[in-house]
Amino acid sequence: MPVRSRISPRYFARQFVSALSQDRATACKFAKLQLSKETFNLRHPFGAKHGKGDSLELVSLRITDLCNLRCHTCGQWGDEGYLLGESLKSLKQQEVPLDVYKRLADEIVAAGWKPVWYIWGGEPMLYPGLIELLHYIRDRGMPISLVSNGTNIAECANDILETCKIIYLSVDGPNEEIHNAQRPGVTPSHNNFRDVKQALETLRAEKDKRGLMFPYIIPLSCVCRYNIDVVVDLYDFTRQYADAQIFYLTWWIDSQSAQEHAADFERRFGFRPQTHEGWIGTWKDFDHGAIYDQFEQMMETFRDSRRCPPIMIPDLKTREDISRYYTDHSATFGYDQCVSIYMTAEINSNGDVSLCRDYHDFVIGNIKMMPIVDIWDGEAARKFRASISKDGLMPACRRCCGLMGF
Repeated sequence: MPVRSRISPRYFARQFVSALSQDRATACKFAKLQLSKETFNLRHPFGAKHGKGDSLELVSLRITDLCNLRCHTCGQWGDEGYLLGESLKSLKQQEVPLDVYKRLADEIVAAGWKPVWYIWGGEPMLYPGLIELLHYIRDRGMPISLVSNGTNIAECANDILETCKIIYLSVDGPNEEIHNAQRPGVTPSHNNFRDVKQALETLRAEKDKRGLMFPYIIPLSCVCRYNIDVVVDLYDFTRQYADAQIFYLTWWIDSQSAQEHAADFERRFGFRPQTHEGWIGTWKDFDHGAIYDQFEQMMETFRDSRRCPPIMIPDLKTREDISRYYTDHSATFGYDQCVSIYMTAEINSNGDVSLCRDYHDFVIGNIKMMPIVDIWDGEAARKFRASISKDGLMPACRRCCGLMGF
């Protein structure tokens, strides 16, 4: 059976039981999402080569391209990011208006779907209507997870606590020097570590004060050469505030695989992709085995404390596999079937809908011009899904959040 992204079953069960007592609807919704992933092949015993989508389980809304950071590992604005050189004014002008997002939420509910919303960017807190949209989605009974670099989170803590079920905060170092070196601001004087630390402190204090289980506070960290030697220190910092800690082994693609992907994509769909070029890089120049050793140390801390589990994505079990992840882009470690494309609508800041979170070159419609129900199972959507199911993964898929993180 293909490998799926998942947390420890024991931890999941314990959290599910606790959540039932405080928010039964949310607990059941997240459980249903995981169950849908796990049972995909049982529900599609002959494969899903018809390309028809399941019910919409996740709305991944990249609400803005604008960001106040230039993180080195980011495929959008990082060292090779596909947005570098784009006009900020043009990106802002093409953003989807708030009323269109409200209409989208109404269309989804009218279709009988109640998906989880995963709102990210860019930096989503830079979208002017975000807080109003969070309340609008919450009021229609759909759970929200928000991904932020910490900008204005502390100032908007009440709204976050009232609307979100998960708040993901990007933290790549245990102190200002390391975090800000990996996640520098657009302006040299910007101190993002200060923002994210204040966000963690404020959300944790308010959750404890009010006796809340939600939102879960989950830092996200990209393991790379900037922080490889201080991963345990990073965990010791975040676990003071967090309910869980995710360590991404970093999405990337090498030049050879990038060329192979462009050729494969063009063969399938008739045009050359671009977004994968933002993730080109090499991650071979540091001690990969150190990740395994440090993760074992963090797991020992978790077993002693029983709080804030460290979660590695993808979940690799040996030092050799971790080394292969960074040195052999062809290795997939059992993650050889993408089910995200059957359950997740990826909506870009200009309203384009695709089925790939990180590599959204193939557009299946636009929410400004078409209802989501028509886009979801339209001809373009079925064509893309059928290609992945029949012809297999494309080279870029091998290091993708939709494959290894969904």
